[in-house]
Parts: sequence; structure tokens; C-alpha cells
Amino acid sequence: MHTAVEKELTVEKDEVRQRIFEKSFELFLRYGFAKTRMEEIARTLRISRKTLYKHFANKYELLKAVMTDKHLRIHGKIHSIHEDPTKSIKEKIQAMRTCLSSEIPHGMNEFLREIRDQAPDLWKHFHAMKEANVNRTMRAMVEAGIKNGDIRPDVNPDIVLLIHSASSEAMFDPNFLAQTPYSIRDLVQELDNIIFYGIVKREDI
Repeated sequence: MHTAVEKELTVEKDEVRQRIFEKSFELFLRYGFAKTRMEEIARTLRISRKTLYKHFANKYELLKAVMTDKHLRIHGKIHSIHEDPTKSIKEKIQAMRTCLSSEIPHGMNEFLREIRDQAPDLWKHFHAMKEANVNRTMRAMVEAGIKNGDIRPDVNPDIVLLIHSASSEAMFDPNFLAQTPYSIRDLVQELDNIIFYGIVKREDI
């Protein structure tokens, strides 16, 4: 059983880690992962290097924690939107777009390309985790939409998932991101727009 002091110390530690996550991610986006040093992160946060290394043994461990935190925050919000019984599927799609617009910053294309090159193992791990969570949420949305009458009953959820997964795989390829003029945020939003609404103009949309 934790004492009040222990709980307070835990909260304080969590707050410090969250500050580190936010500032590190900001610096990684601005200067790149390779060029951002732990000393620079500590100086920007106005904490000692000892304090920073107490939380994270090295920059790669910090990167893994930052990416995990970012993924869980985005997926948590997306999951909450999906589970909201008061929203129609169209309202959920719009809410998810708004969420992605606020959570995926500019400069993400370059960051993802660098992570693939600088930390390929981490890239594979988080890419697989992202795909698993996205597929799970996508399947649940499609199946719920069919059940509620928001999606045509003849739509095959398995094929929708295959198309979405293959398209997502292509979009997140660093070589593709290096060539496209569009941000990953715009690409993700447009993919969901096409998957759910198609490209042919319809009067009921």
C-alpha cells in the first residue's frame, strides 16, 4: 500500500517524464533525432543531465519511450471516439480527422524517414504496433457500421482491412514520404476519406 508521500513522488516522476517526452519530441522534429543531443534536451528542460539519464539510459531508450507515449495517446483518443455511443460513423470519422490534425505535427514525414534509417528495429516495432491497433479499430468501425446501417451490408470487412493496410503500408514507406509533397497527416485523412466515402459524388453524402 502506497503512502501519500509515495503517491506524490510517483505523480511528480510521471510529470517530469511527460515534460521530457513533449520537449524531446519537439526537438527531434526541429533538429532531427541524430542531431539532438541528450545534453541539449536537458538544457532546454532546465534539468541536469543526471536527472535526464536517471529516467532514460540513452537517446534510443528515450526515443522508444517518446514514440510509445505518442502512439498510445493518439490510439487512446481514437479508441475513445470509436467507443462513443452518441456519435454516428460520420461523426466519428470527422472526430478522428480532428484528432489526427492536432496530434500529427508538421515535420512528421522527415522524422519518420530518419527513424527508419537511424533506428530500424524501433521503426519495425512501432510500425507493427500501429498496424495492429489501426486494423483492430478499423474492423470494429466497419462491422459496427454494417450492423447499424451506416455502411452497406454487402461490404466485406476483410477486404476493407486489406486495402487500408496495404495503402497505409505504402504511405508510411520512408522513400514515398521523401517524394510526396503531402504530409503524413493529410495522407492518413484522405485515405480514410476515400475508404469510407469513395471518390464518386453521391447526393446522400
